[in-house]
Amino acid sequence: MMLVFVFFVEAKGQVQTREVRGVVQDSTGRPLVGVTVRLYAKQDTMMVSTNDQGRFVFNKVAANDFKLTFSLIGFQLFERQYTSNVLLPITELVTVNLKEQPQELQEIAVYGVVPVVIKQDTVQYNARAYDVRENALLEEMIKLMPGLQVDRNGNIDAQGQRVTRVKVNGKDFFDGDVLTATRNLPADIIENIQIIDDYGDQANITGIRNTEPEKVLNVTIKDEKNFGAFGQVTAGGGVDLNDKTHGRYIGSFSANRFNGSKQLSILGSTNNTNTSLFSFGDVSGAGSRNGPDLNSMMDAGDGVNTANSIGVNYRDDIAQGVTVYGGYTFTKRDNQTVGTSGLQSIYQNRVINARDEVNSRTENIKHKLTWTIEANIDTANYLKITPTASYLSSKLLSETHSTITNNAVFTDRIYNVSGASSDPNFDIDIFYNHRFPKNGRNFTFTSKIDYYKRNRDDDVNDFITNIDSAQSSASPSRSYEIFNQRVHNFSYDRSLLFNIAYTEPVTKRSYLELNYQYESNSIANARNTFGIDTLTSSEQLIDSLSIDYDYLFQTHQFGLNYQGDIDRFKYTVGFALQPTKLDGKTPSREVVTHINNLNFVPSARLQYSINKTSNLAFSYRGQNNQPTFTQIQPIRDITNPQYVVVGNANLKPEFMNMLSLQYRHFSIHNGSSFFTNLSFTHVQDKVVANRISSPNSTIQETEFLNADGFYDMRGFYHYSTPLAGKILTLNLNGSLDYTNNLTYLNNVRNVGKNIVFAQNLQMNFQIEDLIEADLRSSYTVNKITYDIPTFIDSEANTFSLGFGSKCYLPKKWILSVDFSQRLNTGYSNYINVNPTLLNVYIEKSFFQNDMAAIRVQGFDLFNQNTGVRREVTGNDIFDVRNNRLARYFLVSLNIRLQKFPSGS
Repeated sequence: MMLVFVFFVEAKGQVQTREVRGVVQDSTGRPLVGVTVRLYAKQDTMMVSTNDQGRFVFNKVAANDFKLTFSLIGFQLFERQYTSNVLLPITELVTVNLKEQPQELQEIAVYGVVPVVIKQDTVQYNARAYDVRENALLEEMIKLMPGLQVDRNGNIDAQGQRVTRVKVNGKDFFDGDVLTATRNLPADIIENIQIIDDYGDQANITGIRNTEPEKVLNVTIKDEKNFGAFGQVTAGGGVDLNDKTHGRYIGSFSANRFNGSKQLSILGSTNNTNTSLFSFGDVSGAGSRNGPDLNSMMDAGDGVNTANSIGVNYRDDIAQGVTVYGGYTFTKRDNQTVGTSGLQSIYQNRVINARDEVNSRTENIKHKLTWTIEANIDTANYLKITPTASYLSSKLLSETHSTITNNAVFTDRIYNVSGASSDPNFDIDIFYNHRFPKNGRNFTFTSKIDYYKRNRDDDVNDFITNIDSAQSSASPSRSYEIFNQRVHNFSYDRSLLFNIAYTEPVTKRSYLELNYQYESNSIANARNTFGIDTLTSSEQLIDSLSIDYDYLFQTHQFGLNYQGDIDRFKYTVGFALQPTKLDGKTPSREVVTHINNLNFVPSARLQYSINKTSNLAFSYRGQNNQPTFTQIQPIRDITNPQYVVVGNANLKPEFMNMLSLQYRHFSIHNGSSFFTNLSFTHVQDKVVANRISSPNSTIQETEFLNADGFYDMRGFYHYSTPLAGKILTLNLNGSLDYTNNLTYLNNVRNVGKNIVFAQNLQMNFQIEDLIEADLRSSYTVNKITYDIPTFIDSEANTFSLGFGSKCYLPKKWILSVDFSQRLNTGYSNYINVNPTLLNVYIEKSFFQNDMAAIRVQGFDLFNQNTGVRREVTGNDIFDVRNNRLARYFLVSLNIRLQKFPSGS
């Protein structure tokens, strides 16, 4: 696209005005019709559209400094600041060439109210296609969009992958916090929603994508809604029938002021209703006016939480081409969890069973400050700097009663821990790009510096009784162990990454990239363990439980990538040589290790755009994983005497081979959508555990070694189709995960084949302004089989069925009922539970535009809300049942205010 502007300056006495005119063309020189051209100046804002010849004109512009923006569906948005010195000659000619970058997101052509358009790495949803009630929040609209799933805590899964960051108008909002945007922004100000596979700043410039993408949700605000103010206040209180000494309460507020590129938001919340941090107006807190969601009634967080949070976010264009954005957040969360867990450790011809009764209380306080500066220095240079500082302090008080059996050996254990930690962290990201005059020639520099420090002190009281009946069940032998210890841990982690890349165009539609990356991770860890005399309270250092260990992991990567674009087919192929070095030392024990390795890392990405609503993508990449500190520390760690850990300083880094296939389709004809992901991961030199146990002891020891043979296969699909227009919609989604896991048991190799299968069905029924309802069912199976014949295979199943409805009654009354039944089989008898959940609320809206609502809510009326889950790792099957916030009643008031310019 080519833009040609002519400025005519006219002097009349002391008042000087100019005529700004120009022509807009595409890259072939053809005029573009209907381009929206906006002129922004301190005195005024004007808007015109180009005519049949692609021409536009602004008459009598008085400002010397102004900004022009150009937008047209199917083309990139362009904007630039202009300065005209009236003392210079009257006529000034400016020519701008817009060259389409292959990696940059383009505006997607959405005609009428087509709900979904798919292009390259982006799925865009047209907000006009999704009807929500007045005063609804963004989260309620997202729940209606095919391929997107929102759970009770506000987490969003897009095409089977978790959304990890949110942006508003292309910039981070509250450091990318998803909940803050989805539960604060009104749905009626949204133009569209984009789900983007974001490969990072460098890929967005060069177009070469050979890293793991991040799922990003980008919210585009309607032009006319970028000027105004909006916010809400929620307050509520109630009673908890399980804890009559402490009532339930919630309070939250949000205030937002948008003035074009300048944005200011302040948010705060306090509650003890297990409302997620920065979830303002959450359904469990009786502030949200969302539709029925069966997940929303099932509190996914274990324990009972008290949470307080406040945050501020600011964004502004402070100078020509310079944008700043960022903010500060404070969160405090107290959690109390009471639970039971069962651990089956399976060995040849026997099983060690451990049952724990746990009562724990934690307190976490976090401060976080982040700030980003983006500078388009000129047409050729771009700089982005993001420093982040945070401080986390934590306290823990835990009481555990364990019973462990291994054939004729029985252990009874009381294990109590009280501790505190502090974790300061600082990191800075720097990105620079230089664009050469030749189209497609770029130089980029990326750097990341991170410093993390931790101090932790724990007081441990451990009382162990061992009973051995192997020799005589009538007179078993008994032994007792008592440990009173104070443990001080100090560690720091310093990491450095920098990358340089040079991109050279080979043809008009292909590019070659040369790159080099250096990464280092330096970790120092010191632990001093002191035995405490119970009579004198004196402390004495225990050398065998103390350690001072440092290690440095370094990688160099030299890479070459080639990208081509043939009509609808885009491809990237490349390779890298990656030498790695791991150095470790333990000064106090004179242990020194050096490990060198060289990896050949091929990469490929193929993408085919079938049409505007369908695409297919395939990718392969390789990655190194360094051993963790616990795995590599060269000591016998008996801090927990029942579970001894022995590190291996000679471990090699893992190397992962990852393949993925993705297909996305939306039918304009019938409104159906289909998304699927398939992935395969193979790991060379996988760090696996060697679990060692003797028949006459409940103590287990874990060592580590490298082994080959680990792989994982995953698949996901989502299908959505309307059955009766917008009245009835069918949603189907499912997943399958097969893991070929490795572990060694008493030095014997064992392969555990773990299959997790899940299938979900949901029917949504909606008659506008009358009723919203859904019927949902799901089934999950978790099965593990072993290749050692004496092992016992295991299987756990979960089936759930639910119904939710929301009825809109006369005189602005709303009645909502949510019901869910969950059936679990295959868990330990003392773990298994089948909760029946029922939530009911009635709400009355009043005042102009229903700006206020009062709600009376009953949560978990049957008092059965409980969390049950299973985890399978190596030869361990871990079942957990924890308490969750159960039956309570709440009365709340929610007020929402907004003011936008008239006519918007």
